[in-house]
Amino acid sequence: MTKHNYFIAGLLSLLLLFGSTTANAQNDLGKSDDLGRIVLTPYVVSNANIPSFATNALKNKLAKIAAEQGLGGNSADPRFVITANLIEVSKDITPTAPPMVALTLAPTIYIGDAVTGELFASCDLPEVKGVGANDTKAYLAAVKLIKTNDARVVACINNGKAKIVEYYNSQIDFLLAEAESLANSQRYDEAMTKLAAVPEVCKDAYMKAMEKLGVIYQQKIDKEGAALYNEAYAQWNTAKTEESAARVVELLAEINPLSAAAAQGRTLVKSVESHYAAIEARRRELEERNWAFKMKQYEDSQANLAAEREYRVQQSKYDYEVNMECVKHPNAAAAYAYEHVRESNRSRSFSDMISAYAERVKSWFM
Repeated sequence: MTKHNYFIAGLLSLLLLFGSTTANAQNDLGKSDDLGRIVLTPYVVSNANIPSFATNALKNKLAKIAAEQGLGGNSADPRFVITANLIEVSKDITPTAPPMVALTLAPTIYIGDAVTGELFASCDLPEVKGVGANDTKAYLAAVKLIKTNDARVVACINNGKAKIVEYYNSQIDFLLAEAESLANSQRYDEAMTKLAAVPEVCKDAYMKAMEKLGVIYQQKIDKEGAALYNEAYAQWNTAKTEESAARVVELLAEINPLSAAAAQGRTLVKSVESHYAAIEARRRELEERNWAFKMKQYEDSQANLAAEREYRVQQSKYDYEVNMECVKHPNAAAAYAYEHVRESNRSRSFSDMISAYAERVKSWFM
């Protein structure tokens, strides 16, 4: 296998690797016709037989080629790339003072799809020669001589643009069928990735792919939503606790709002809310009942205190009136006091009774 063939094989594999980071990007559809919406991203294969010091110079040259052909700029979907290879035809040391390095390089331009690895077009350009004090300067001098407006470059890019559109327009039915088959096997992500790889530059194919992608995406979120709802429903019916409710809400929050299970999820959330609303209402009812009971106890205690105070007032009035009557009738008072003390102090000794009697009579005249 020649160096040229080795490079193509390596390019295709690296395009696939490079494209894995760009498969989901999109362009702005509708600004011009299909061909006009293609943007070529300059890319140089790192393990090609191109010295690292010449990589940036070659990438800048490729960017200039794309720009001059109306395909330059920054694309939201850098899947279409323009790259190049430099074959070293000869390398000589000149018999000059000081000696110089003289290189002859044969450039080849490639246009491909970074997502699928499809090579759409390539062309060999005229050899370029560079002379410099060392290999670096000789390579850079040679790269500068690559003509960006060469007729072969223009033809290669036009051919690549047409092949890009032709490829996807001719393959879209197969891609749709393959994506549907993957979806039927519940490999939704693979199916959507395949459909998302269809570039916007192929308007008809892209619209068909996006329509199918929407259908498969709905199938995916419906299935995932149903699984999440079923798990949440089982969780709630197993244990109606705060921990269970938290897990239920966590599961339901993962359901895509566009999923068919979203309505069921909202219903289950309302069920959880109603459950805790009933608990809260019962708690408040018990608190209010307990508060009312305590208030009744307090009111009753206050009423008892008031009644006791009233009783003491009335008793004091009665005692006062009795005392006043005793003062008016000393003999009767003495007899009353004697009977009162005797009745209330039957268990006391005689001397204690006399003392109590004396104190009682004494108090009337104070």
